[in-house]
Amino acid sequence: MRIGFDAKRAFMNYSGLGNYSRSVIESLAQYYSDENYFLFTPDENLKLFDRILIRKNIELIKSNSFSKFYWRSFSQMNEWNKLNLDIYHGLSSELPFGLSRTKAKKIVTIHDVIYKKSPEYYSVVDRTIYDYKTKHACLNADKIICISEQTRQEVIRYYKVAENKIKVIHPSLPDHINRMISINKTEEVKAKYNLPEKFILYTGTIERRKNLLTVIKALHKMGENAPALMAVGKATDYLNEIKKYLTSSAPDLKVSFIHNADNEDLNVIYSQAHIFIYTSLHEGFGIPLIEAAAHSVPSITTKDSCMEEAAGGGAITIDSKSVNETALAIEKLMNDSMLHKQLSAMAIAHAANFNTKRLADELMKTYASL
Repeated sequence: MRIGFDAKRAFMNYSGLGNYSRSVIESLAQYYSDENYFLFTPDENLKLFDRILIRKNIELIKSNSFSKFYWRSFSQMNEWNKLNLDIYHGLSSELPFGLSRTKAKKIVTIHDVIYKKSPEYYSVVDRTIYDYKTKHACLNADKIICISEQTRQEVIRYYKVAENKIKVIHPSLPDHINRMISINKTEEVKAKYNLPEKFILYTGTIERRKNLLTVIKALHKMGENAPALMAVGKATDYLNEIKKYLTSSAPDLKVSFIHNADNEDLNVIYSQAHIFIYTSLHEGFGIPLIEAAAHSVPSITTKDSCMEEAAGGGAITIDSKSVNETALAIEKLMNDSMLHKQLSAMAIAHAANFNTKRLADELMKTYASL
């Protein structure tokens, strides 16, 4: 088969959609090397994804238009027809317009519809654009892939899509999550970020939806028994609110923020964590929970959400809005060594399900069915 991908995120995004796009492309190119793959991107950061281009079954297709936006959204079908594509896969919840000009089968991966479920986290402009693009993709795709069962249910609810048009395929672990870490690298990262001997870890953008302030209030409630917290991720204005609370109400809490950790450093930080906490209010899946599980780190996460799919049996689930429940869960995992050991074993066993071979097999089976 001749398979095209919307590869913009693979070349331009360092995490999230970028990790997903790179995992899809690399796993297929590795395990199904007899197929031909074409990566469509208006821009590329070859330092981010240069290794993929050494494969003989990969070809990079770049914009030759005066407008990169126009090429990506409207005119790249001309290239599809020249290349005689069998499949085109939009990896980030969107498909180009003008699809009637091509015979290629269209697939789209939809990661979440949080802008519909919780519009308060988005500007009117952003949620209007996301809604328009997702609606177009749902109407025009021959098959929709959702990264979680929760996202599947929400796509059916908000876009009235037939159930048999959607398939759930969970993401795989990003390739930078690797348990093989040298002692020298571990010591380097521990010193670089002044990592405590025992700490709770949070990773992800520090934004209101991720609910980090509730975690900090729970630690404050624990008083002198509160463990250290390392929060790793991009800052937003929400961080100012958190720091204001720390200064005014909890100056003695041991909370550190890291905004510049690269993937190698992050891998080491996961390996050193005692507990991972990810009590986000809304997610499409929750890949950080899998990343922590791969290092046998037990988690605390949000009950009755897609994050239970991501965490499996290696987590305590709570009402993420409850300061009291959050504090009790932390205390339990800090003090109950037997429970910690049991959840650690369940976490790493669960993480083994999210390998790239499984992702490649499920995707290729979906392509072949069209």
